[in-house]
Amino acid sequence: MRAKPQRTCVACRRKGDQATFLRIVAAADGRIGLNPAARLQGRSAYICRNLNCYELALKNRSLERSLRRQIPEEILQELKELIEVEDKKRKELV
Repeated sequence: MRAKPQRTCVACRRKGDQATFLRIVAAADGRIGLNPAARLQGRSAYICRNLNCYELALKNRSLERSLRRQIPEEILQELKELIEVEDKKRKELV
């Protein structure tokens, strides 16, 4: 059996399976975007799927440091909305 890829959250430094994180990609052509399917190539950063890690990443600028560039506000807003939707779904299941 093959081991699942492990990744680390840029905010809280928790390690886990790649599928448990959201992936933000900075492509070679300068585009930055969310890439949950992990298909785009480029420099990437992973973050937990909760608002605490999102806020910590903004406060410490850990996403920007990991990607080595500024992240546009619309990408940060899109990331926050995605996390909020998943958080809402998770709370409904409980």
